[in-house]
Amino acid sequence: MRRIAFDRSLYAPDAVEAAALAYAEYADITLERADDAMVAVVGAVRGGDRETIERSFCNLVLQETVVRMRRAPAPEEERA
Repeated sequence: MRRIAFDRSLYAPDAVEAAALAYAEYADITLERADDAMVAVVGAVRGGDRETIERSFCNLVLQETVVRMRRAPAPEEERA
């Protein structure tokens, strides 16, 4: 079992949730909310080696965060 912390100042919590759902067939992932982070607890893995699955999961969290940031409306001062 491995714990991976995603700092809320860098990663969108809903992006971590989306990635955990997407990886449900590859690993048992439970999420814990901490004050400053979302923690993914990666349990049993299926269909590949642990390191590859964990790294791919982290990449998807990053991708999902970037997608959400790009979809968010720009702050008022940036639009002026």
